[in-house]
Amino acid sequence: MADMNILQRIARHVRLTLKSYRPASTPPFLVLFINSICNMKCDHCFYWQQLNQRDDLTFEELVRLSEELGRVETLNLSGGEPFLRKEFAPICRQFIRRNGVQEIYVPTNAYYTERTASAVRDVLQERSLRLLAVELSLDGMPEFHDTFRATRHAFARAMDTYEALARLQQQDRRLQIHANSCATQLNMEEIKRLTTYLFDRCPQISHHNLAIIRGDRKNPTLQGPALEEYRALYAYMRRLWAPREAARLGAIVEPMLQWTKLKAAETQAQYVPCRAGVLSAVIHANGDVAVCEQRPPIGNLRRQTFTEIWQSHVAQQVRCSIRAKECYCTNEVFMWPSIVFQPAHLVRAMVGARAWQKASPLPQQERAAYADAVDVPANHRAS
Repeated sequence: MADMNILQRIARHVRLTLKSYRPASTPPFLVLFINSICNMKCDHCFYWQQLNQRDDLTFEELVRLSEELGRVETLNLSGGEPFLRKEFAPICRQFIRRNGVQEIYVPTNAYYTERTASAVRDVLQERSLRLLAVELSLDGMPEFHDTFRATRHAFARAMDTYEALARLQQQDRRLQIHANSCATQLNMEEIKRLTTYLFDRCPQISHHNLAIIRGDRKNPTLQGPALEEYRALYAYMRRLWAPREAARLGAIVEPMLQWTKLKAAETQAQYVPCRAGVLSAVIHANGDVAVCEQRPPIGNLRRQTFTEIWQSHVAQQVRCSIRAKECYCTNEVFMWPSIVFQPAHLVRAMVGARAWQKASPLPQQERAAYADAVDVPANHRAS
């Protein structure tokens, strides 16, 4: 895997920390919705009203955006289902070559195995890319997951896609396979069974992220989990996945992120000052530009350039509102850089989460209560 030495890591951290206090013309973290097309109808989707539209940015428009922007450190792709975009790989390669993107994260419902594997293989031809993390979005065990997403065989297809990605990873360790689950009041036990299953069934998944439902979800009756229940679930997951997390670069940040997220949910306020609109930007599939996923757009790329939008009076007003803590969220994409690149708050989160402490081993009897939920083929069991 292409990697940085310790001096390069320090230099990168200093550079991004300075940008946290001295905004750049190009935010280093970009959330790019590369399409609105999706094959599923997930109950918890916060983007459901924007799905399956006819006004997605063309490939040529995305190239123009890339040519206007400067350096982008991390590209977070979204959709729709991102791998349904036929130019998925060319879009990634454009931003790697023109904007120096080092890391790409992409959540996927993992339904389209061959399409996903082909696109990933193409992106990995770019040797300057350091990390491509494909995040399989799973809500629970097969019956629950398929019902929740209104799609037959969705879970089985995701496992097929995992197998294809696992084979690619054996050839190129820059590819990382993650899982991602969105916690609601309905699926806490489902996720506990799921995470145990994935740890046993999928030895090449290195991380299972736990998020809290957010936004204007498709099913308005869905609520977030009880916070104590969420805290207990994360504690279980942290202990379960500790053997694999030990080798993952971002592992030390994860407990800080979860600690800060719970503090924000408990206080219903920014527990760490948010740097959305400074360190990060969002570009929606139709060209709308926003400082984060929760805030309304501040302009559209078909009417103005990114620079005009980013430096506009409206953008400054939104940044002032965020700085005044007139909003809060539990969105990891914006919370992560806000913690990591503000030194005082990084220390605060590290102390609060006791991030230096290793997770204690999970007692076998506690894990066994969930490990037998689904028969795991012997050739997939983790050692």
